[in-house]
Amino acid sequence: MLPIKQPHQKRVSKMNQFSKQAGPFVIFFTVLMPTNCVILEQFYFDLKLDSVSQNIQNLLIYLVYVMAMWSYYQAITIKNITAQRTPLAPDNRRIDPIYKNNAACTVCNKWKPIRAHHCSMCQQCILKMDHHCPWINNCVGLRNHRAFYLFTMYMTIGAIQYSWASYVYFKDLYRNDQGFFSQQTTFFYLYWTFTSLVLYPTCAMLFFLFCYHSILVFTNQTTIEQMRNGSNGCMCCSSSVTKNSNLYNRGWIANAAWFFNYSYLWFLPFQNVYETDGTSYPIAPLCTFADIETYDPSIGNGLPPNTQIDLEQIDPKFLDYIQTAKEKYKGKKVQLNGKEIVLA
Repeated sequence: MLPIKQPHQKRVSKMNQFSKQAGPFVIFFTVLMPTNCVILEQFYFDLKLDSVSQNIQNLLIYLVYVMAMWSYYQAITIKNITAQRTPLAPDNRRIDPIYKNNAACTVCNKWKPIRAHHCSMCQQCILKMDHHCPWINNCVGLRNHRAFYLFTMYMTIGAIQYSWASYVYFKDLYRNDQGFFSQQTTFFYLYWTFTSLVLYPTCAMLFFLFCYHSILVFTNQTTIEQMRNGSNGCMCCSSSVTKNSNLYNRGWIANAAWFFNYSYLWFLPFQNVYETDGTSYPIAPLCTFADIETYDPSIGNGLPPNTQIDLEQIDPKFLDYIQTAKEKYKGKKVQLNGKEIVLA
């Protein structure tokens, strides 16, 4: 007997189907708008610039347009599908229960690495999922987050550039002695009005989207993690109570360097490929000397209280102590939930 879908599941299924069908049209519209802006700036706007300034203006227009379209193509085509492999052994050096890498997805019943989430639109787990974006008809995740971020940056620059050129040209037409509507055809004014009405709200949206994702980049978070972490995310929309600690925030310079794959060509929308391939992430030290000195003042040895350390820096024989403890209790029998277990 086939399982009966609940009303909520039916609505989600219809929304997913509509999103997949509308995806190509959304992509076409997104490409059309910057193309219209380039056409207007190059063939219709006369900004009364000298030849050198005009050449620089043209170069900037085409450069920003090409970079935006390249970033957009990369964001669409790069996938963040989780590799199917056996779960990694948990890192026993870490005492926190969050940093485990042997979880399984409850939906697709497959291995789900840390920071991965199941996307109901893509019907699979996505590495370091940020969100499913209808504008790229794809998930923003580990490998294409850089391309998506650069797309928002270049589109914001291009939108500001078009807004400035449109304002200068409008001011020149308004002050012209021959009359405002005598300079171009009716089609041009309709074309210009339609493009501007769509672009200006889009420009404001892109600007705030770029600022929001800049904060996520510099704090090493995803949108999902920021919503869960509360005050660890965006300052302007965070709650007063912190829900979880951000283990991945190692400082804004280290966060940005890791996000752009430690590349000097950070402004190019290349696919990010890391050594661990999304199976683990660098995390911040778990505590400071000030935290440890609360229990043992002799450990700090006069070092600054905010000096961050790892567990192994407290005592170089830390792992030896763990191994000794394992050998000590090896073969011992314990009772757990009514069952007898032999320690390995």
